[in-house]
Amino acid sequence: MAAAERRIGPRAATALLLVEGYCSLAIEMIALRVLVPVAGQSVGVTSIVVTAFLAALALGYRAGGLFPGEVREKLGWNLAAAAVWSAFWLSRLGVALAFEATAWMPPAWQVAVYAAVGVGPAAYLLAETVVLLVASGARASASGKAGGAFSASTLGNVAGGLLTALVVMQHLGVAAAVALVSSLLLLAALGAWGRLDWRAWAAGVAAATMCGANLAAERDAFVLTTAHADYAVEETGAARRLRVNGQNASREDGAGTGHAYVERLEDGVYGNVPEGRPARVLVVGAGGFTFGRGRPAELARIVYVDVDDRLGEAADAFLGTARRSGTYVAVDGRAYLLRSEAKFDAIVLDAYADRTAMPGHLATREFFALARSRLAKDGTLHMNLIVPPGTDRLAARIDRTLRSVFAWCSAEAVGDARRWHNRVYACPRTGLDGDAAVYSDADTRADVDAWR
Repeated sequence: MAAAERRIGPRAATALLLVEGYCSLAIEMIALRVLVPVAGQSVGVTSIVVTAFLAALALGYRAGGLFPGEVREKLGWNLAAAAVWSAFWLSRLGVALAFEATAWMPPAWQVAVYAAVGVGPAAYLLAETVVLLVASGARASASGKAGGAFSASTLGNVAGGLLTALVVMQHLGVAAAVALVSSLLLLAALGAWGRLDWRAWAAGVAAATMCGANLAAERDAFVLTTAHADYAVEETGAARRLRVNGQNASREDGAGTGHAYVERLEDGVYGNVPEGRPARVLVVGAGGFTFGRGRPAELARIVYVDVDDRLGEAADAFLGTARRSGTYVAVDGRAYLLRSEAKFDAIVLDAYADRTAMPGHLATREFFALARSRLAKDGTLHMNLIVPPGTDRLAARIDRTLRSVFAWCSAEAVGDARRWHNRVYACPRTGLDGDAAVYSDADTRADVDAWR
């Protein structure tokens, strides 16, 4: 006669649920972060990942309710499998393999495949554990057991949401966040099994190998990783380059010569310095703090804004013995303009969520109008737009949006137009800004306006 299965006590069940909740949301947030260098930060990417995660949760809850076997064994296997699965698919190698294998697909489909394969199974396994723990609990009303279980799991979610982004990824790195999740899940699996046997050893060795490789890869490839970005410094001949999420963000050669498009932006700013005082310049998208290097320091007072409060550390590693110029404020560019009433002679917009896409909230008519309101009377908005060869819907619509706010905008292509290249805009503030009138055969305004 088979021995009755030993129930999981209420304290142990609560502890397992807290770990499950923490790791569940941490996996989702880490997945969104590791996608940034390959897919960018956008509502679309977030929507796909969250949808895949919720679908997997629904399937896992259903499967957990139908499971007929021994709960402890199943819990142990689920938690150990989630630990190993997460250790691989949240690693640099796992993400790279997923996107290389799906390179022939449209970007949105690549994200969907990664979310379904890399994130979904772990969410499914963890959702099952919640229902299994409800079933294994002490005798109580169904509503009481379910309420207690989902309460503990949700509290774990809260901890995972706060600690993963604000503490672990931001100060220890992305690979450390993956290792922490995998370690917690392995400890939970060991607690569920109640003994250290070959299954725990196998899962532990597999997860430790993958997490160790991921930690080493992150350490060797980047000078810093945070919740916002990966920062790498490359030596290229006579110059150094700062790469942010794979994007070639800044160049430093000791003489202050930056990328060609940055030199064009600087020409526009330093060629219109007000008489008798330095220009007040706001740079949205700080990069390596190299804007204006090589130009007379007394001609401009620069304020840099960017989202990462640790960007200065990466810039210091990039600049070496050179000193950073200007003042840095760690805040989103749009939030800064909303909070500050300061007027600027020039606002330089050079912020990118990934290699080719501006953050969506910095490409809207409302944002351009906000930027215009913070320009001095004769101020100018300067913008860098990365565009592909030929026609492009995104570039065309950003151009149209910009011109719906500014009446006059010059645009200059910098680089080989047969490849991805830069388009540099200069949009001065004028009295005609916002004028949407167009001429047609039905009126004679063109003739009247000619009497200027």
